[in-house]
Amino acid sequence: MSSQRSEWRERLHANPSRMEHELAIKLEVDQIRYLTQVEIPVTTADLYFPIEPRPLLVFVDGRVHLGTSQMVKDEELRTLLRKKGYRILELCYDGYSDKKRDQLYKEIHNSLAKLVTSRE
Repeated sequence: MSSQRSEWRERLHANPSRMEHELAIKLEVDQIRYLTQVEIPVTTADLYFPIEPRPLLVFVDGRVHLGTSQMVKDEELRTLLRKKGYRILELCYDGYSDKKRDQLYKEIHNSLAKLVTSRE
């Protein structure tokens, strides 16, 4: 295991999915500042970007989040977070692949670029 991967694991407090793990590595390679598994009063964000004045919370949702009851629960929580002033990015996937990882990473990168550009 590379030192980069082991450092990432040490920073993580929960059991991440492979997708979360791989996205975090790509963020580190590109030197994008983020936090993982940040506890928000009502839930835990998979990735947290401390953008002022409204942080971006990223939820990387795998198969368990595709069920109807979980989708309803997720939507209720995320609506509450939006009302509290957080920006929310929801990334869904049905199984790990490098192609899907790269697609989700691009969505994160594009969202961050838009937020940084809109602040300037």
